[in-house]
Amino acid sequence: MGKAKGKSTLDELDSKKILIEYLIAGILMAVTIKLFWVGYTYKSKNYSLSALSLIKGKTVCGGKVELTTNVCVLLVMICAGILILAGILSAVIGRKKASIIAMITTVVAVAANLVFATGIGNLLDKAKNVTVGKGSLLALAVSFLILIRAMYLLWKMSVLSTLDFMAIPGMLYFVINNYIPMLGIVIAFKKIDYRVGIMNSPWNGLDNFKQLFATSTGSFFGSDAWLITKNTMLYNLAFIVLGTVVGVLVGICLAELISKGLQKFFQTSILLPQLISYVIVAYIVYALLSNDAGLINHALGEGKSINFYAQPKWWPFILIFIYIWKMVGYNAIIFLSSIVGIDHSIYEAAKVDGATKMQQITKITLPLLKPTVITLFMLNIGRIMYSDFGLFYQVPMDSGALYSATNTIDTYVYRCLMTLNNISTSSAACTYQAIIGFILVLTVNAIVRRKDKENALF
Repeated sequence: MGKAKGKSTLDELDSKKILIEYLIAGILMAVTIKLFWVGYTYKSKNYSLSALSLIKGKTVCGGKVELTTNVCVLLVMICAGILILAGILSAVIGRKKASIIAMITTVVAVAANLVFATGIGNLLDKAKNVTVGKGSLLALAVSFLILIRAMYLLWKMSVLSTLDFMAIPGMLYFVINNYIPMLGIVIAFKKIDYRVGIMNSPWNGLDNFKQLFATSTGSFFGSDAWLITKNTMLYNLAFIVLGTVVGVLVGICLAELISKGLQKFFQTSILLPQLISYVIVAYIVYALLSNDAGLINHALGEGKSINFYAQPKWWPFILIFIYIWKMVGYNAIIFLSSIVGIDHSIYEAAKVDGATKMQQITKITLPLLKPTVITLFMLNIGRIMYSDFGLFYQVPMDSGALYSATNTIDTYVYRCLMTLNNISTSSAACTYQAIIGFILVLTVNAIVRRKDKENALF
């Protein structure tokens, strides 16, 4: 009883200590709202901007720069409030939950502060000597220290393990490379003015999406959006179905090879196209299909030659064939690894019962490949709104006559950005691509979950 009482007293002391630490940290971060976060020089005079000015917005540099609400600074202040709440409620929700909240909050605060610090050069393009102020540095230091403290406490409470800490570099990569750039979605709803920067450009609602879906007939089915959506989805459906069928067939053939030497030889041979750049593939295709020196046109003879780079009707078959040729080795090895993992005693029992080789494949191999096929299908559905840029841009040599058959969302975004310099419409197309892809993943996963819960992704 004395031991349990002593342990309870220790827990209470730890909770009070955590309460004080999180409270002090949150208050210190909140206090920085009055400190200067940005220092700059304009016309030989030094100025400073507090976090409050950056949140409210302010006209600076002699009225030449109008600052709107800085999202990063606002996030840091929200994190400070959450950290204060975590400290106050730690006695109620417990040390574990309070530390988890503190860890997540400080990760956001550190990331937002770093994004702010790296972007201040674009914040005041009219000023000179733009520097990070002590308010930003203090908030960054406090949030970083509390992040380390919260992670240490969670490790002591066995919530985090050594493996979790090993995963931190990978998690940071995903946060910095994949999640923070998602803030760029605001470009899709703005009319970008390069003179004032992205964040200070005026909002234009859904005008960029209207431009994407606009047509002379006013119908979606005649718009650029319809063409690139149709091409992207139909090509990917063909790639998924044919790629899976051919991959399974080749995987089964490789598994049936008795000689290990032959099996390795064929595995290496069919995997080589996967390693070839699409730049090289484009010139191989050109050597086969060009009008003047193409192998196919030479074989057809004069008067029967086909202008492949001006006739879109051939390219759905050409692109599908190239994709299957390039990816068959990769798909086959995935299915081969699943086939190798099947217990051979099942096949031996089938042989004893008189099953033929074809019956073994249809009754044993294919049913046991079902989980692999479903998993790969759902992963590919997640990419159904994305296309291989090299396949659809480099292989057709960016021929304008082929756009009706080769233009996909990715090539449309590239051309819109690089040729038309229309960053807003490009961003709208990317946002549309992401939303449709997200909906498709949720829909397919819900169908699979209803039919076969064990094979669903989530």
